[in-house]
Amino acid sequence: MLSSHFQVVLTFEHGAEASGIKAGQNVAFDVDVDHGPFPLSSLAKGSLAPAMAAMKVSLVNGEITKPLFDAAKGHSPIDANIRATYDKSIATQVVVAPASYSDTKTTFAFDGGEFNVSGENSLLTDAQINGQLKNIVISQDSNDVKIYSDSMTITSTGNKVDDNITVGHADVSLNKIRVNSRGKDLIQINTFTGTGALALSSDKKHINYTQEYAIKDLIREKQNLGSGKIALVLENLDPVAVRELFTNYNAELSKSIVANPAPGKDEDAMGEVSLKLLTKYIANIQKSEPVIKLPISWKNDKGEMTANVNIAIADPVKAKFTPGSLTESVDQNVKTITANVMLPVDVITYTAKQVKLAEGKDDASAQKQAEKDVNNFTTLGKMMDLISVDEKAAKLDFEYQQGNVVFNGKEMTAEEFMARGGRFLQ
Repeated sequence: MLSSHFQVVLTFEHGAEASGIKAGQNVAFDVDVDHGPFPLSSLAKGSLAPAMAAMKVSLVNGEITKPLFDAAKGHSPIDANIRATYDKSIATQVVVAPASYSDTKTTFAFDGGEFNVSGENSLLTDAQINGQLKNIVISQDSNDVKIYSDSMTITSTGNKVDDNITVGHADVSLNKIRVNSRGKDLIQINTFTGTGALALSSDKKHINYTQEYAIKDLIREKQNLGSGKIALVLENLDPVAVRELFTNYNAELSKSIVANPAPGKDEDAMGEVSLKLLTKYIANIQKSEPVIKLPISWKNDKGEMTANVNIAIADPVKAKFTPGSLTESVDQNVKTITANVMLPVDVITYTAKQVKLAEGKDDASAQKQAEKDVNNFTTLGKMMDLISVDEKAAKLDFEYQQGNVVFNGKEMTAEEFMARGGRFLQ
């Protein structure tokens, strides 16, 4: 059984100014390889399956990496154990050392962790990642508040469909969170999750992107205030246009600054250059007429409150609009806008009661005050003609299309709707 050792050195020939890396500086890795068909390190772990090689890769303490070693108290901040098989699949175990990382304001510390990466062909396009960091502590020098979490869990999958489209999802969760100030827990959260997902649209040519944040069980003073989520959904995006936005925009902006350095020192001038480039690439994204959705929800033991905003984007070349109208600029870029809010009376009353209980009121007082607050809210909303109310729920419904508005079931022109809104600004 053959083993070998070597070092891989990555040199930054021109440096990386944005990251503080000077020209000629490098990052080195120690690599220990046990060659197949039966790598010794794999056999030591009980794996009898043949493999091309098993490697251990460790970061080397150097000029650039010294802050990472300092944060990990002299240990290698990460070690990777890589197993490459004959069917071209790769499995990697990444061990993260306990560390405490600080910038000028915030400290992020944890007790170490482990991540597993596996994939076929290319890990850049076909990969699965899962793992966690343990005992997270986040603090800021400017206040006494600290955030504690039992663990941070990460899962991710990626799959390249073709040269332009990669689909998959990534989930990051902070589990068993406590927000603490001067030794007292202010709030507790069972789980806070951030999710990003890319998926093919129904025509298999475009992509849908979803970014969602969710809280499960928000607890204050032993009162469970409920769970909720908010998401941004972008549907029917042209993947080529999106890629051009992120790659060509940055390249052209840098080229523009090099060609004419003056705007780079003037914030207003820089904003004009940036806006001009953004307008150019966003116009390409508009050609596929994507849809923007913003769903929000909050639920407790009594039910769920919801709010939704949907905006159907128009391709300016094909858009229908009335020249010279009040809504001309909107109609050139937007086909429809819809919004609705549903607030079940039982749900908002229960939420208000839980807040009062957390503030120290007894059950009877909390219930009475909650009912009073909700009644005042619905009465004011009806008086201002902002919501419709029945015995079960308070609602708001809005729909806009080409200069016309339907608001809570009443049809009117955009001018009439704007006039109604003007009443509240006087």
